[in-house]
Amino acid sequence: MSDERRESGAAPPGVSEGSLAGQVLASYHDQWDVFLNGETVRCSVRARQFADLKPQEKLLVPGDRVIVAEAEGGATVIERVLERDTRLSRRMPGTASDFEQIIVANAEQLIAVASFRTPKHNPRLLDRYLVIAEDAGLSSVIVLNKTDLVDEIVVKEAAAPYEAAGYRVLPTCAVTGEGVDALANALDGHLSVLAGPSGAGKSSLLNAIEPGLGLRVRTVSEKTGKGKHTTTNVHIFPLGESTFVADTPGFRELGFWRIRPEDLPSLFPEFDEYVGQCRYRSCRHVPEPGCAIQDAVEAGALDAGRYDSYKRLLAEVEENTRRR
Repeated sequence: MSDERRESGAAPPGVSEGSLAGQVLASYHDQWDVFLNGETVRCSVRARQFADLKPQEKLLVPGDRVIVAEAEGGATVIERVLERDTRLSRRMPGTASDFEQIIVANAEQLIAVASFRTPKHNPRLLDRYLVIAEDAGLSSVIVLNKTDLVDEIVVKEAAAPYEAAGYRVLPTCAVTGEGVDALANALDGHLSVLAGPSGAGKSSLLNAIEPGLGLRVRTVSEKTGKGKHTTTNVHIFPLGESTFVADTPGFRELGFWRIRPEDLPSLFPEFDEYVGQCRYRSCRHVPEPGCAIQDAVEAGALDAGRYDSYKRLLAEVEENTRRR
């Protein structure tokens, strides 16, 4: 995404004079916080602009780029939603219906934070995050946090399969400062989605980058847990004019949205060179004769843990497909 499209300011051509372009930071029932000219402005919606849309299209989500204007009485209203470049989605949790829930719009990258202790590193959860990001067209950066709690060899072993898959891995520690500058550089100039289990140290890392930001994130997270914050409990925090971090607290369910079984191998980047080399074109890449991916795992060319994640996720995707 270009800097011109990411930053708020003058509205695009064809929009009424006096209107401005901004980006939604958070949604609250029938109001939205919008980043506009370097400030956060609480906005409502001009309902007639949404009259002909389907119900799911009327929902504004964090990250949406919008056109706003001043209404009578000095209120600021959202007049129009611009087309989304990306949409990070999940299947609506707590229901068997096939309904998409957009987590963040227009994100460019996922920052997946894992820790070695409290909580213990969960590679299967990390792989789920990465698959969802790949499906949405987002790049991913993996943060292995709390490196001060384990030996260096443990960090290297945890990073190895992801580095082999082509992901950037940043070992970090907010206590010692390891990797903090590298993480700040990775965030710079992007809208990044910060994801990871509670206790992984996301707030501490944000505080190390920008003092006080982690406290703001924690405060918002506590409020969302009390039901004051709607939709996906996501809040985007600006770090300057062109750097934004979307915090995603409380994700206990991350069901896949419309990922097909035949698409899943392409969402594991390290599988690319082996896909198409199997004996059978219909190979599902689970124990089958002549499977190039299985052979690569047995030969040590592909990580067995990542392959295990693939098999588990494939079973889930196939079950979702059968239900539809």
